[in-house]
Order: sequence, then structure tokens, then C-alpha cells
Amino acid sequence: MAKTISEDNQVTGTLKNVIFSASDSYFKILSVEVKDNDFDWDEEELVVTGTFASVKPGSTYAFFGQLVTHPRFGQQFQAARYENQAATDEKGLVAFFSSGDFAGVGKKTAEKIVDALGEDALDKILSDENVLSGIVKPNVAENLVKTLKENVGLERLFALGHQVGLSADLAGKLYDQYGEEAQSILREKPYRLVYDFDGLPFKKIDAIARNAGFEANDPERIQAGVYAAIQNACFAGGHTFLTVAQTLQAARQTLGQAELGEGDDVINGALGALVAQKRLSYDEDGYQPHDLAEAEGVVAKKVEELLKQKAPVKTTQKAIDESFVVADGLTLDDIQEQAVKEGLSAPIFVLTGGPGTGKTTVTKSLIKTWEKMVKQQARQEGRDQDWMKEQRVRLASPTGRAAKRMMEITGYEATTIHRLLGISDGDDAEFDAENPLSGGLLIIDEASMLDIDLASALFAAVPKNMHVVLVGDADQLPSVGPGNVLFDLIHAKQVNHVALKRIYRQGKGSSISALAQSINAGALPEDFMQKQPDRSTFLTTSAQVPSAVGQVLKSAIKKGFTADQVQVLAPMYKSPAGVKALNQIAQDLFNPVEPGQKTLQYGDNVFRLGDKVLQLENDSERDIYNGDMGEVVAVHNQSDKGVAADALVVDFAGQEVWYTTKTLNQLTLAYATTIHKAQGNEFKLVILVLTSGFKIMLNQNLVYTAITRAKEALVMVGDYDAYDYAATHAVPARQTRLPELLGGEATVIRTTAATTAGPAKTAPQAPSTDRPTAKTATPTAAQEPTPKQGSNVAQTTSPAAATEAAPTAQHPAAQAAPTSGATQQPTAQHPAAIEEAAAVSILPEGILTAEHLAKGNIDPMVGMENLTPYDFMTQEP
Repeated sequence: MAKTISEDNQVTGTLKNVIFSASDSYFKILSVEVKDNDFDWDEEELVVTGTFASVKPGSTYAFFGQLVTHPRFGQQFQAARYENQAATDEKGLVAFFSSGDFAGVGKKTAEKIVDALGEDALDKILSDENVLSGIVKPNVAENLVKTLKENVGLERLFALGHQVGLSADLAGKLYDQYGEEAQSILREKPYRLVYDFDGLPFKKIDAIARNAGFEANDPERIQAGVYAAIQNACFAGGHTFLTVAQTLQAARQTLGQAELGEGDDVINGALGALVAQKRLSYDEDGYQPHDLAEAEGVVAKKVEELLKQKAPVKTTQKAIDESFVVADGLTLDDIQEQAVKEGLSAPIFVLTGGPGTGKTTVTKSLIKTWEKMVKQQARQEGRDQDWMKEQRVRLASPTGRAAKRMMEITGYEATTIHRLLGISDGDDAEFDAENPLSGGLLIIDEASMLDIDLASALFAAVPKNMHVVLVGDADQLPSVGPGNVLFDLIHAKQVNHVALKRIYRQGKGSSISALAQSINAGALPEDFMQKQPDRSTFLTTSAQVPSAVGQVLKSAIKKGFTADQVQVLAPMYKSPAGVKALNQIAQDLFNPVEPGQKTLQYGDNVFRLGDKVLQLENDSERDIYNGDMGEVVAVHNQSDKGVAADALVVDFAGQEVWYTTKTLNQLTLAYATTIHKAQGNEFKLVILVLTSGFKIMLNQNLVYTAITRAKEALVMVGDYDAYDYAATHAVPARQTRLPELLGGEATVIRTTAATTAGPAKTAPQAPSTDRPTAKTATPTAAQEPTPKQGSNVAQTTSPAAATEAAPTAQHPAAQAAPTSGATQQPTAQHPAAIEEAAAVSILPEGILTAEHLAKGNIDPMVGMENLTPYDFMTQEP
């Protein structure tokens, strides 16, 4: 969120030159010759920064804002708004028109314009460009009007935006989208912004409209409020529709009961109008935004088409058997082999499994077998190289890092889905239904991250004869945006799905997989507090987390771990145990300030050369996306010779991207991130922080996703109750219509509280204590898995079962108990173990002490057998 700039000060001056002008926004850095100011400034010149239209050297402006001190460049004036002080008399207007900004207009032509139109020339031209007819040549008039609208029109929009409480940045975005029409929209049709402008909440738009004279009961206001209520609820809960009851509740919360009166007539009238306008869709007992309805329809239709079409590559059982290749010389179990064969024979196929179950091996085998089949068929039928190229394998993933990992694992080119489709900011996809993708086999990794909008764009571009394979972990967090695509396809009766259950990973990472399986069964494992070769747990209060995490990081650094190999994860940004505080600790340890080291401050972040950083939003124009991680490889300071403005250069897996002052808001430190941001990535060592202060965010999918980011080692820090709560509470269910469109039933939450999550399963409880204890829990008889433990499962769940499970758990498969080929299974509760764990004291404030080490209460040395805590802890007397 952009910071609000106060208007405590004012300075008037003549613009000497524009030091810097951003190419992707209206941000500029100006050098101004000061004429007057209301603060203590004795220098002749002043640097002014802010959002400006096309300002002209030699012109006079009044700037309103505040004097600030830049950490490197000293005092500057940060402008919240500005006013052009150009003379409005006839002499001043002649000088303005003949300034050189308007092609074909010299002094004589400028005098003709002013003589004909008088001192109101600017207003007359902006309101009716035909007034120039007969005064200047048509081409000169056309250019003059265009330039005038771009400059004066934008300046006036900035001024109007200030009057209604819009920042200059938002006003600039309005102008980019609507042009000269932006002013009239703000004055006459502000509620239009609810439907087609991103970045303004309904509350703000409502305030603008009420200031413009709209009444509380105006139909436009009620309709916009109802639409915003449905849209916001869908995005907040991940739903693609709301039931009628949920719609009414959301509308009342957004608009207020007083304006709506008794009964539902006013809301129902607005809903009817919105449906008639095709802003909403209505189906049986619910409403959904029209774009979400269309997106679900596109996916369902393409699935149906794929199931009916015959592909050019023959995928008969005989053809598959003759070409079958197992990657890397490994041996597949029966279920893995079934997955490869179904993935090749089915037009659309879903492969799911947790870490260590063999998804990568199956995927590689599937690719190798497909390529051999294509070559054999080409040889048998005399096909040329062009035909073989048309049947090539395409690989993609929602995130850049996941795509890079996919490429490293398979040896084939992989891209982000955005890049695959040719999606750029503000533009439609290059590849769509009219211009489909090429290739014979499309494999999408990390499919749990697919929201319905991205899935719709992807499926629209898939040709009818392409094989599609979606690979993912069904127990990870669902997509950030609306929809539950992977879950819905898993439970579509006509879509083939194989779930890999058996864990094959041995050695490093093996007990992490077992822990993840246990959490999916609804309880923490018996050995949760016990040190394992690849994981450990120790308990702290929220206030003790920074010290504990700092000690673990020191140990990891001493062992040789790099910043890229270690990731600290927490659910939220704020609090002493949150991402923001932990990032600062990790930055100081991994990349401490060195004499002469170049830095650049933006907001609360001080970026240093070599920092690990995270992209916060999609920027398809530059091919970087939300969640991508990189390294700062260059810092350019304005004070450097030949440098116009501050900038960073970040290396994203070999792609260097520049960040100017205006785009630095897309960047943050990445030593610690939220769990959502880490999805799709893997790290050698993960340090997970959960405390009860994060309770609103905690659920099975969240902690499962965090744990499975660790490839080799996991350290869990925090309080036991937080981990226990997360393990026993399912992710809030999502409502979608895609299952219904695929021949089943829509997923509907059977309560009015659409986003309330309850306990996932009942787990045995340990004795109550006043401090965190290591409680143990095992699945009850009712929770035993249907298949035998230690085996993979070819799972096809009916849509009815998916609907049945929706109110309590996102994934019915999560009911299964943990399985592991060589890992000890949880057994019955042991009172002695509980009593021993209950005796573990929490860590004292501020330090991990040698006393606790001697008692065996802590061990942060996961995977660091050759180093002990004594190497970095201060001995206490």
C-alpha cells in the first residue's frame, strides 16, 4: 500500500530540469529553482520528487508536500500534489501555446488562437476540439488537442483526484485506463470503477460518489455495493459463487442495514439488475461474478472436448507397452506404472502425491515414453520432423522457480504458464482459442496453485487433440485466487486420477514426509518433539522466536548453508515472530553490512548488494511473477557518476531485471517469507515458525505446505498449541460450480459462515499444562485408510464424495493415516512419553542456553552432525 504524503509544506519554483522520469509511471525527480517556501530553506535549488504530468523546464509550479531526509542524498521535497502556475492572461497563454510543446504552433499561430478564444482558450479547447476549426490547420488542431489533453488533462485529473482523496499514483492509473474520460467518471459515474478498475475498494469509491452527490439509496450505489460484496467474498474465501443466503449477508455487511430497509426487496432488485447487465450469473440457488462463471465454463467445456477428441499420437495399450521407458533406470511400483500408462492413454489426467512418493519419477518416465512413442509412430508412418515437432512435450508451472526446478529435473524447457500463453500486462494472451498452443503433450506442475482465471486462460489455449497432465500435491494450500481447480478435477468422475501414497524417500527428508502424512491424518505424530536425522522441534513463546531463529541461522551459516538454501517461513508479516522481523534478523546474518557496501533504502527495507529478494506481484511484461526469488546483483545510487536515479538490478535465475524507485514496491527481502509465497519452491533447510498469535491463519494445508518445502532438513520453532491446532483444523472449504459443470454437484458449504473452518478430525488430547507440551495423537479406528498402509493408491473419488467432504476438509484423501515405506508408523499413546514431554520447559527470554542443551531440551543442529550448539552459544555460569 502506498504511503500517504502529508501536505505540511509548500514550495514554489521554476523547473530547471527533469533529473529522472520513470518509463512505467508518472514518477519524476525534478530540480527546482526555489522562489518561495514556508519552511527553512536557504539554498537556491531543491530536489522535488513525486507523480507529475508532462512538466516543462522554465515553467513555474507550486508543490505541496513535506520536506524529507533521504538516507543517502539528504533533504528532498516529497510532493503529494502540485499546481501549474502558468499565467492565464492572454500574454501568458500565447507563451504557453508557442512554448514548443505543440507541433506547428509558433507565436503567430498562438496569437490567432488566443485572439479567437480569449482567456478561456484552454477550457474551450478541452471541452470542444471543434473550436479550433478555421483557426489552425486540421492536422495542427488534432495534435494540439491530443497534447493538451495529455498534459493539462492529466494535471487537472491529479487536482481532482486530490480533492476526492485519491493519490497521484492512482489518478495516473485512472488516466492510463480511461484517458480524458477519467475526470467525468469521477464526477458523474464513480460507481463504474467498482466493475472495471482494480485498486480501489468499494468504501473509497462510495465516498467519492457520496461527495459527488449520490444518495445512499441510489440504485447505482446499491448495485455496485452488492456486486462488490459478492466479488470480495469470493476472492476472500476462494469461492466462485455465493449462495443466496451468503449473498444477502455479504450485501448487508457492505451497504449497511439502514440503507436497505427491512426485508430483501432492495437487494433482490439490485441482483436482478446485475444479472440483466451480465455482471452476475444466477444458477439455481446462487450468484457468481460473470467472469468467474465464464472461466469455469471454459474449463468444463475444454475438458469435455478433450475427452471426445482423438489425438494424432496413438496411445493404445500396445503402443505404450512397446515404448515404455522408466527414467533413470529406476523400478516403478504397480501404481506408479499405472500412473504413467494412464497419463499417456487418457486425454486429460491428474497425478497427485506428497513429497517422496515418486511424482518426479513418474513425470520423467511419462515424458520419455511419450517421446519414444512419437518417434516409433513417425518411423512406422513415414512422418517428417515437422510432425514430430507438432507432438513435442510442453512443460509449465504457475511460478518461475517451480518452472526452473521442473527444467532441472526433467532436462526439458519449462516456463511459467503466463509466459507459455504469452500474457503481458494489460494485454490479452497471445495464445487462446483462436490461436492455440502447439505440442502433443502438456504437463503442468504445481497444479494446486491454479486458480480458475489462470486455468481458464490455459485450457482455452489447449488444442482439442492435445494430451494434458496436471501434477500436484492435493494436500497443499489451494490457489490464492478463486477456484479449486485441482480438487475439482480430481473428483470429476470422467477425469482419470492416480494418487501416489507410498513414501520412497529415504535418508534426508524421509521423516519430514512422514510428518506431513501424519498431519494430513489430523494429528501431530508421537515423535513430534523427538530429534530426527532431518528435523527437530523446540518450543518458544512468540517473543523468544527471534532469538531462537537467530541461533539456528548462525548454526546453519557456520555449517556452510547459503541464503538460497535456507528459508524461514511464517504465516504472517507482523508480530515479533512474523516475516518482517525475521527477515531483518536473517539479512544481518547472511548479508551483514560491510564497509563500503552499496545499499538502497525503500520504505522500511534497506536493500544491500547480494540480498535475497522476492517479487510481490505479477509483472508479465518483464516475465517475473509473484513469488519469484532473486538476488540483488547491482545497486545504483543517484549520487553515482552517470546515474540519473536510484535503482536495483535483480538476477532471477539468469534473468536480470531493473527496479527503479517506482517499481521497488514490487520487491521485498526474501530470507523469510509467508508460506503462501513459498508455495511452488523447495529449500534444503526450512525453519518454520508457528505461534498461537497466527491462529487465524493456521490449518492443515498451511502447515503441510510449509513442511513439504523442506527437501533435506526442517526446524520447527514456536509453541506446541499452534502446531497442534494447525494439524487438527482443515483449510476452509471452497464453493465452486466446476464439479457441477463436469457432471457432478456443485461444492456448497452447508452453513452461512462460508469461510469458517472447524476441527478436521478428533485427536486424543494430552494432559493440560500451563506451558507447551509435546502431546501425541494417532488416528482413531474411524480414520484408518481404506487402502493398506505402505502402498500407493489409484484413487478416483466421485463428485458426491467431494461435496460430502467440503464442509470439513478440502481433500477427502486427507482422512488417510500417514504411510511410509520404511518409516515407523504412529502407535498408541504412551503416557510416559507425554509426562516426559510435559517436563520440557520453554526457553528463557533472549537466548538458547547451555543449561537447556545439557538437559537435551533443544537441538537446532538438524543435518549438522559435525557441529554442536557449544560452538556458538555462550556458556552460562
